Amino acid sequence: MKVLVAMDAYHGIISSYDANRFVEEAVASQIENADIVQVPLFNGRHELLEAVFLWRSGTQYHIDIHDAQMRPISATYGQTEEGLTVIEASQFMKADVSSIQQTSYGLGEVINHALDQDATHFAISVGGTQVFDGGAGMLQALGVRFYNDEGEQLDMRQGAGQIKYIRRIDVSELRDDIYQARIQILSDFDSHFYGKQSEVMQRYNEIGMTRDEAVEIDNLLWYFSELFKNNLHIALGPVERGGAGGGIAAVTQALLGGEVVTSHVLVDQIMGLDALVQHADLIVFGEGINEQDQQIETSSLRIAELAQKYDKTSIAICGTTDKFARFEALGVTGMFNTFMDMPTTYPDFKLGIQLRSYTIQAIKLLQSQIGK
Repeated sequence: MKVLVAMDAYHGIISSYDANRFVEEAVASQIENADIVQVPLFNGRHELLEAVFLWRSGTQYHIDIHDAQMRPISATYGQTEEGLTVIEASQFMKADVSSIQQTSYGLGEVINHALDQDATHFAISVGGTQVFDGGAGMLQALGVRFYNDEGEQLDMRQGAGQIKYIRRIDVSELRDDIYQARIQILSDFDSHFYGKQSEVMQRYNEIGMTRDEAVEIDNLLWYFSELFKNNLHIALGPVERGGAGGGIAAVTQALLGGEVVTSHVLVDQIMGLDALVQHADLIVFGEGINEQDQQIETSSLRIAELAQKYDKTSIAICGTTDKFARFEALGVTGMFNTFMDMPTTYPDFKLGIQLRSYTIQAIKLLQSQIGK
């Protein structure tokens, strides 16, 4: 029997890789000679780099760059043998200062290094950060220049607070090879560049910011979008999920010709999820996404859709019941939840034991109906 195991992370409690290991052990204990394939999953905030390099071979680079408050930091990014450059911004876009003082400059440094290694295809996750500079720091690192009323060049490494002084944006020195690269920004968070549905207005409580502080940043991003409209004839507001990474997603798509994609699109692209589901006899999948994080169209939903498409027996083991109605509509065979409400902390090993137990019980129920 071919069994596909595809567990997503559980709200920072247990990684996709470790969740898969516990479920794989359970499957192997119940199905003799099971042919088990594990798919490491990721989302817009976590585990992109780890998951890709569990599935693909390639080279990982360790480079010295700067974090979100311009402190020296070491960052890791990778390039698969197929030529996909993978960058997880949350590992270095962090700081101990307020969000209005934080910059995305470090991301531009990583992209520069990758372009110098002849990178032509990028997958970049920008979730899980507190940088809301509209990608201005990143753009400066890539060659864009920003000028004030006096024609003096502004330093966007100082953070989003500098946006209010910008009067002109000059993209003439933006490195040309960036336009030749395919850039995919990974985002499962539904947000706009500015406005009530901007990332900062939706997340300010989560990151310990007051509403007034969030409104100040949101107004700066609105002004930044007006500069793009007037200086460059580029609209940032309409970009779907453009608020990701504090506006990096919108700027990357509108200025650099990139695209904003959900995690399951990249999972399909990298792991060949459609074919894996098609050839499986049993699928065990699940997620521990906190619905308050407003994740959309996660890989678990894609797996459920494919299981329905190919009429596969499937078991969903999730952190909560939040997506059960959608799973039921898609014909998932059985659904289990480990918590009524996702805890903020929980022992990873204890959760792993629960995942293993649920998997064993689900398989026993299936075997009682369809035989071994």
